[in-house]
Amino acid sequence: MKLTSEEIRRLYQRQSSRAVAGGADCLSEDIMTRAAAGELNQSERQVIADHLTFCSDCAQEYRLLRKLKPLIEQGAASPHESESATEPEEEEDDEERAVPPRRGFPRRFIGVFFPGVAAYAGAAALLIIGLACVVSIISLRRQNAELAAQLKDQMSRRDQAAQSAAETNDRFAKTMRRAEQQQQEITELRRSIDELSQPQVNTPITDLDPQNVRGGAGGPVTTAPAPKDATLFTVILHAAAGPSYSEYALEILDEKGQRLRRVKGLYRSPADTFTVTLPRRLLPAGRYRLRLYGLYAGGSKAVGDYPIRVHYQ
Repeated sequence: MKLTSEEIRRLYQRQSSRAVAGGADCLSEDIMTRAAAGELNQSERQVIADHLTFCSDCAQEYRLLRKLKPLIEQGAASPHESESATEPEEEEDDEERAVPPRRGFPRRFIGVFFPGVAAYAGAAALLIIGLACVVSIISLRRQNAELAAQLKDQMSRRDQAAQSAAETNDRFAKTMRRAEQQQQEITELRRSIDELSQPQVNTPITDLDPQNVRGGAGGPVTTAPAPKDATLFTVILHAAAGPSYSEYALEILDEKGQRLRRVKGLYRSPADTFTVTLPRRLLPAGRYRLRLYGLYAGGSKAVGDYPIRVHYQ
């Protein structure tokens, strides 16, 4: 049974079919077979030549088909030589003389397959095996390329997942640190509330006389002694001579003059004094300055300066 060009093309398609569709511009199996057989016209050859210059896949397949062609021609020529040696005087019949010699890759191996001629069996087997080898190599190469692309995609997804997991772990660690800090602050506040809710006994009281607010830090400093376990101590600020205001404010400055706290709502007593209770957590042992301001509509005025040294015995 003789194979036709269509049957050969289907065999090539079946053996070289890809698992996924290739590029839309790649050469078809029919054009690839015709190109290897040299059956293209000038314009088709130009188009294929332009495509093979930049498509490595089609170029490799074309080279494989071209390498297979001499083997097929050699297998097809061997039966002719054998037949000529055994029957030198046999003449061609009218039908054979009427058919001109065929050239080209597919036409040569198509003429090999005549039923009933045992001499062509070897060429037919060689053709089928050779073509199967070529298309198998092409198919394996394309499958390997597909597997490599899939592996690259999986590795990219794995890297993205690892990066996402690292970012999630980092956010979780930061959240845990903030939660620990908040828990420590809550614990500290509860302890402070518990200390303040207890009755304060033997709370020290210190009288402070004002200094001229323009006198700077060179004046005498009053020491406010307090027990080492005291949480609060009280100071009595004696008002300086001058006008009276309806409301006063107090600023607490550290030794460098940085303001630690400012409070409003102080009122002058009938004895011209101001009573302020200070927490130990705000004023640990050290030197400070208490500055009194008189408040009026639109502003304030410094009316007293009270340097103090806090000492816990």
